[in-house]
Amino acid sequence: MFYKALLCVAIGIFIYKKRILDFQGSLSAVIMGILVVFFAGLEWLSLMLVFLVITYLSTKYKYKRKRALDVAETNHGRRSFINVLANGLVPTVVAAAFYFNTNNPADLLFLAAYIAAIASITGDTLSSELGVLSRGEPYLITNFKRVPTGTDGGISPLGELVGVSGALLIGVSAWAFGMADLKIAALAAVAGGSVGFHVDSLLGAIFERKGMIGNATVNFLSTISAALCGLFIALI
Repeated sequence: MFYKALLCVAIGIFIYKKRILDFQGSLSAVIMGILVVFFAGLEWLSLMLVFLVITYLSTKYKYKRKRALDVAETNHGRRSFINVLANGLVPTVVAAAFYFNTNNPADLLFLAAYIAAIASITGDTLSSELGVLSRGEPYLITNFKRVPTGTDGGISPLGELVGVSGALLIGVSAWAFGMADLKIAALAAVAGGSVGFHVDSLLGAIFERKGMIGNATVNFLSTISAALCGLFIALI
């Protein structure tokens, strides 16, 4: 476990040096990484790292154009510990539940919930970071009327495509890491991930757009919905 913790610290230093997260965000990521490794193993951590790499690449992609559109992440795309908590707390809690579970058949439930949660934050990040680059204005998810680019709750065909693709990539990665068979991994990722990032859009349109809740709360609640969907997929 000591060497695994050192690996998490090394990853945290790399994340900080690459300006993916700020200092507090990197420290939070290290702590969560250590907890996930302790509770569930390196495979589960690897899935988080896939999300992190995708987040970094999609955030940096055409960053200058996104900044010109006033839809780019602040601080040159460097995220804070609030973002880490909003996106990583649910998967970490699910990993802990997996560890303390004494009923082996229930392992699949927590595994599917974890995959779905990671798929959700991955799909949401891709749909947000790349969807804003669509040529046309997005549609508000609640009434499908055109809204300005960057509006909370706005969706686009490009955003939908990359969001589902990102979720599927997480499912395939989970299978490749030996976490689950391809069927359950893909179903949990695509179904749970899609539910999660669409709940994100709904909450954004209904509450965040009106200033009632912040983006971190939206991300946290949507990740919970994805995890619950993953549980349901495993049950059926």
